[in-house]
Amino acid sequence: MKNIYGYIRVTLLMAAIAFCLAGCSPDGFTSPNEAGIPLAANIDVNITVDQEINQVTFTLNNKAAYPIWIFEEQSKTTYSTVNGLTKIYSTAGTYTVEIKIGNANGISDGSIIKTFTIDNSMVDFDKYITFFAGTESKTWSIAASEPAHLACGESGTDGTGWWSASPNEKAAWGLYDDILTFTTGMDYTYNPGVGGTVYVNAGCSVFSEYNTNDGNDFMAAVSEQVTTYDFVTEGNDIYLTFPAHTLFPYIANDDIYNTPKYKLAGISPTKIELISDNGSIAWHYILTSGEETKPGGYDPDNDCNMWKTATFTNEFYYAPGWSQIDDPGFADNGNSYQITLPEATSDQWQAQVKFLTDLSTNAATNYDFSTIFNSTKDHNNVTVKLVKTGDDGVYYFQESISLKAYQDYTFIQTDMAGIDMEKVSLVLDFGGNAAETVVTVSRVVLKEHSCDDGTVIEEPEEDDVNWLPDSDCNMWKSVSYTNFFYYAPGWNQIADPDFVADGNSYKITLSEETFAQWQAQVHFNTDNIATSAANKYDFRCILNSNKDIRSVTVKLTKVDDDNTFFFTKNIDLTAYEDYVFKMPAMDGIDIDKINLVFDFGGNPANAEVTISSIILKESECNE
Repeated sequence: MKNIYGYIRVTLLMAAIAFCLAGCSPDGFTSPNEAGIPLAANIDVNITVDQEINQVTFTLNNKAAYPIWIFEEQSKTTYSTVNGLTKIYSTAGTYTVEIKIGNANGISDGSIIKTFTIDNSMVDFDKYITFFAGTESKTWSIAASEPAHLACGESGTDGTGWWSASPNEKAAWGLYDDILTFTTGMDYTYNPGVGGTVYVNAGCSVFSEYNTNDGNDFMAAVSEQVTTYDFVTEGNDIYLTFPAHTLFPYIANDDIYNTPKYKLAGISPTKIELISDNGSIAWHYILTSGEETKPGGYDPDNDCNMWKTATFTNEFYYAPGWSQIDDPGFADNGNSYQITLPEATSDQWQAQVKFLTDLSTNAATNYDFSTIFNSTKDHNNVTVKLVKTGDDGVYYFQESISLKAYQDYTFIQTDMAGIDMEKVSLVLDFGGNAAETVVTVSRVVLKEHSCDDGTVIEEPEEDDVNWLPDSDCNMWKSVSYTNFFYYAPGWNQIADPDFVADGNSYKITLSEETFAQWQAQVHFNTDNIATSAANKYDFRCILNSNKDIRSVTVKLTKVDDDNTFFFTKNIDLTAYEDYVFKMPAMDGIDIDKINLVFDFGGNPANAEVTISSIILKESECNE
């Protein structure tokens, strides 16, 4: 790296933006068009506050544009052009941000002001300690695969405007094997990795005995260091601090070594963004917890990926309480889409996001699909559907998945039988979301199965569960229950379907056709099966139908509380074929009475479905 620390600070905001535009302009761009300069009146942004950790996310929804966030803080002005910017605030209060917008033609001459509120001052740092140290201790390293894992910029910015490391750019400098360990007891250990060196900027006077004085950065031999860490607040900011002369993977200037202090810019259980700003230059670091793993799913950048060249329009249906409101926030950045849901919803299909594409598929070809979800809040019933545009009944899959806050969920469908679709839509539903939920959907791939992109999809390991219906471990073996039915073709309830129980086997006869989910519900409200959050549980049942039924719903929930449940899954039944439905090692939930729910909505007339061999047991009981 060149000695950027020694550069004369002549960079101004507009010059930096113009530089970015020149570097990122499409090949066909020739000159700005004054008529295309964006208007402040059209600025569309979402500001989401995670009140648990005082983290605010700023998202611009305007396509083909970038934001300019301007903050007035303690008699200084700071700014950023990052879409999806995060900031952490230490103090309760109402804050403002000024927003301009720019594109390849220029910058809006006006701006808008938005306000947001932090509910509580951060008086203790237990939540941050948990992020850094886990339950006892946790290791971190520089996030080598992340753009801007090491970067610098003008003082008062996020530290990425002047230079930004591309993925793995510094692999030759012993940077990526440095291990940082934080403990809940506030201990910090720096391990310099197998090379035993720390990476140092050429402009530093510390470790001068290793400086070759040729203008290039250098590596200094160091030993493992054990010291402490702490958090402090200064103004509205929260800082990670260390004692003097604490080692860190890159010693960018003397101040970072002599008075180490890093502002928290963003935090999650797997990623931390830090900024060190000495008033002359801001350095930006991204840490990742544990070893970096290759993202799951198929390769989005491979030419096999049809989504790579797809065009699409979006449709939204955002209706808390079934009363439609403004569309959720939506921002796209290449093959990454951020959806901001400011208001809570209670039911499935109340928060729909559709990608109406120009892609087509055919019945002669098999296909693969994958994508990655990440949410800022837990969400245990997200619907993912790949469907024919304009025909909800023709689709490749309709699955319900559960998201854990800040954890990637890789959704994969492999070797799907082809369907003739002139146009394909990807439909996502976040109905049941908590307020201020931000979901990122990224690395979308739809490809022909025969097109090899080099991805190896591992077969799931055996679950090592003894699925024995007659075992004393099986709580269903002695179940006591009451049935509830809702059978309503066209939403007009009729007589209950015929139901016959024979031990642990149940036959349901659906004489009339239904057309929509939840029109053919069968509930088992148990009297004597309870579960606990202290245990893990295994569930299994076998379904068999005399007719094909698409999108059968299986749900294990609390009696009289549909929002407290282990899972909601959608499956397809093929006539006369057993479908073995298994959910091993589920995290426990405190439920006093379990309700097992099946819905056959969309069934053909005279469908007969048998549910058998139901098992619900504690995972530890495996006899």
